[in-house]
Amino acid sequence: MTDYVATVAMHQSTWGTFLDPDPALAEARAPHEVLNIPIQGGHHANFGVFAGKNAVFDRTIARIEGVDLAYEDQCSAYHYFDLFTRVERCHGDLSRLVDVGVFMGGSAAVLAGCVEPMGLELDLVDVNDAYLRFTHERLRRAFPRAMARVRMFHGDLATYVERVLTGEAQTRALVHHDGAHRFDQVVKDLSSLYFARDRVHSLAIQATHLRGDIRYLNFVDAAVHAMFGVGVKYEPIGANFPPDAPVTFPNEWNGNYFLAGQPEGMYIPFDGLEWKYPHPTMELEAFLPVKTGPAG
Repeated sequence: MTDYVATVAMHQSTWGTFLDPDPALAEARAPHEVLNIPIQGGHHANFGVFAGKNAVFDRTIARIEGVDLAYEDQCSAYHYFDLFTRVERCHGDLSRLVDVGVFMGGSAAVLAGCVEPMGLELDLVDVNDAYLRFTHERLRRAFPRAMARVRMFHGDLATYVERVLTGEAQTRALVHHDGAHRFDQVVKDLSSLYFARDRVHSLAIQATHLRGDIRYLNFVDAAVHAMFGVGVKYEPIGANFPPDAPVTFPNEWNGNYFLAGQPEGMYIPFDGLEWKYPHPTMELEAFLPVKTGPAG
């Protein structure tokens, strides 16, 4: 997402609140057009390689692919499958899934497939309300019975932590971060989790292999190490591309590319995690973009 989109979003009246679904989208043939969301590459994750490996995942993908909807995915099928397996493995210790940076619902759809069979809630968090509404509608079409447990929060992660997580002592969340990939914003996002660390079970963070034009500061892996140290214990998740893969060369839209031989994402349990930042004397307010009214 661009700084411009984030700036516009922060000045909308819904910032820092839970959104109600837009009933008009239910009748739309192409919700992305109604919401003015462009589709660039049109990438769809190829889940065929995982067919037959997990019955719940198979059912989830069948529901996702059974919806006739134009969209594009941010991540590889490997990332989505690894994210699903981490949720499945620890769902008994979880009460909620939090998807930060929903884009057009790729990861959210996989997480929504976990809601009913694993008894979880799902919160969608994004600075762009159009992406939230598109994702919610995509999930509604694929998993209608799960939607009573799905909420849309308009804001960044720090605002969600302040408005929601810090007030819910019993929550145990797996946070999936695929929001802004700028080094400074990722540091702000992860810093906010420090103030709700007893409510976070684990973090799955995507795009740790991402690089691009210097103006975008796409150094997610560096932000992780700045927060938790160079020796942070994590499980690599997602795809790992060889040097000759096409995606290791800058793309035509914003010059992004992937580092060869580096994992697409990291899964980091919070139990025993050592924080190198923020300093214990710092306050959550330092990481908030704006100060507005309460969520509702």
